[in-house]
Amino acid sequence: MKVSIIIRTYNRAYIIGEAIESALNQTYGNFEIIVVDDGSTDGTAAAVEKFRSEKVRYIRHDRNRGVSAAGNTGIKAANGDIIAHLDSDDLWKPEMLSSLVDVLRRHRQIGAVFCDVEVDRGKSISSIVSSMRAFPKLLASRARSDLDVFLFSGREMYLCLLEEVPVKPTAVLIRRTVLDELRGYDESWCSGEDWELYLRISKHYGFGYVDRKLAVMRVLEDSTLSRLQEEDKSSLLQLAVSEKKGLRRDREALEAANRAIARHCKDLGWIYLHSGRRMKSISTYALGFAETGHVPLAMRAGVALMPLSLTAGLKKLLPSSDRSLTP
Repeated sequence: MKVSIIIRTYNRAYIIGEAIESALNQTYGNFEIIVVDDGSTDGTAAAVEKFRSEKVRYIRHDRNRGVSAAGNTGIKAANGDIIAHLDSDDLWKPEMLSSLVDVLRRHRQIGAVFCDVEVDRGKSISSIVSSMRAFPKLLASRARSDLDVFLFSGREMYLCLLEEVPVKPTAVLIRRTVLDELRGYDESWCSGEDWELYLRISKHYGFGYVDRKLAVMRVLEDSTLSRLQEEDKSSLLQLAVSEKKGLRRDREALEAANRAIARHCKDLGWIYLHSGRRMKSISTYALGFAETGHVPLAMRAGVALMPLSLTAGLKKLLPSSDRSLTP
């Protein structure tokens, strides 16, 4: 099974070589690397040229079109049976591909497989899964199919993904046939495009999971996660609200969607309040309360009317589960 590794990049000449090297150092050898330069204005082309070979191809957009378009460009150019996306500021451990490809080979019924991620913020290192709420509960409820490997139905992953995103683009392999069927990324998304895609996949296919930190996600100042934090949260909120509208009488899914909406509204409300957009903060909290009936959101809307120096008192009024996001 051949893997097409797509590296989407924009102005990452200073670091992209490290990502390429980590891909070239995989113990699994049947792969190609496709670097999609999304209109960089730095020395990205020269940085990639150092690695150009039969395994490494370079494609450039004439202008910056966004991560979704770059992903689709890579998918269209790929020759592999399996698609992987390695972000240009991230790294893979040598056994990443071999471990995940093995799961796809042995379990034909799943459409994708992912692993845990080591998150490197410079001053601290953590695990993606350890920061989640819904996914660890799902793990605890399932028996391993073998050492470190779990299999989830599409329904199980859909409910989990409604609430949170344990699947990170740099740590997932997806069958090419699945992406062709679902037509890849929605190019209207500039951030959060991965969640939208995984939700669509979960409506048709199961997922595999390898309980090992085989990828390293580095959170840098110029990363999409850092630059587009507000846009990302806003997009996720819009998707959660939109997805909820189609759930109708699916109580289990509605509850999961409401938990996501409440969390996104808390995050966005905090961002707006602390960037001086008090009325937008209040309206976001109010939206969350109207959608979910989550009382602490209504309380936040009221407290947002106060000077920031007084809002610390809200911690005494909120349940302990809500205090970490107190404005």
